[in-house]
Amino acid sequence: MRFEVSKVLDAIEQRLSIDPAVAAAVVDLGEVSRFDDLDSRSQPNVLRLGHVVDALGQRLGDNAAALYVVADRALMSDTELTSNERMVIRRWSDDGLIEVLPAGTPVVPRVREISALTGLAMITKVGGAAPAYAPVPGSSGISLVAHAGQPPVQPARPSPALARRWRCPEFECPSYGETRTAGQPPPTLRKGVPFCPRHGAALADVGAKHVAWPMALRVDGLVRQRFPLPAGGSVTVGRAPEGPKTVAVGSFLDEAGIRWVSRSHARIELRDGAMHIADTSTNGTTLVRRTGPADQPVTEKLTSGQTEQLGEWDVIVLYEGVEIGRADRLPARSPAITPDSVMADAPTQALRISPRDS
Repeated sequence: MRFEVSKVLDAIEQRLSIDPAVAAAVVDLGEVSRFDDLDSRSQPNVLRLGHVVDALGQRLGDNAAALYVVADRALMSDTELTSNERMVIRRWSDDGLIEVLPAGTPVVPRVREISALTGLAMITKVGGAAPAYAPVPGSSGISLVAHAGQPPVQPARPSPALARRWRCPEFECPSYGETRTAGQPPPTLRKGVPFCPRHGAALADVGAKHVAWPMALRVDGLVRQRFPLPAGGSVTVGRAPEGPKTVAVGSFLDEAGIRWVSRSHARIELRDGAMHIADTSTNGTTLVRRTGPADQPVTEKLTSGQTEQLGEWDVIVLYEGVEIGRADRLPARSPAITPDSVMADAPTQALRISPRDS
């Protein structure tokens, strides 16, 4: 069983990020670990985070949906968790995969702040401003249900605080230290002044940051990969593109698709607050244009060498069923494929779910 638990925790680890351009929702790890109706275990456990990851993937039709996890440092010494779980939380914190607050700091206000600054949905049973969802057991597994009374969710505009790079005086700070290579999380704001949520220290402004847009590769309706598109930067997409910032789709193509999609099919850029595409393919690229999620789409064909500006709801189609668009603007669509489960190797007792009485 110990080996099975470790495998599940490793699988969960692949779906953790405190980069707002990669994460799809924000949660309080302490609260999730005590969702005792998600399995048959009575003790708090970190494996319940896996149920939430799976439920998020099912709701979004997303095989790469990542969670922004916030935790109280006291969890690292919580004897109700196993020593392995405490060690894993510490590793996740040290690696900058989750955000850990000083012991005793209320986590819920920070979760709400992150949601307000980034637009990320909250997964919680205590409710709050939209968007917020509760994990609910059912006959077919865990699902995320919107809290009652929420207004329609509108796409969020990121806070200006995300447009600056911050530096924590703690050199090895996993969130704002000089060694962090991933995107920075939002700072906590006190009367508009940014502070490090981990160390409580005032953050130094070290310059403008290339704000990244969250992008997604979707195959047959299922998101297979999320990636950031940084302002002033570009990402090359294709069958097997070369370079530091690329998205390869070859593994998702059938034989006809492999012949159709070029090795370096298109280059996507984010400049002057708008997304642009440059077609570099042999067979061309299709654009599906919308001005909103429910609007009637208009199709446009690009040919090699052609460059076009994209709207925020536009989708790039490389081949039938292989699409790229903003991860936070994808129109609703049921995937033809079921997302993978991070709980596939979980012990049997962690998979027994008792449906809630209606």
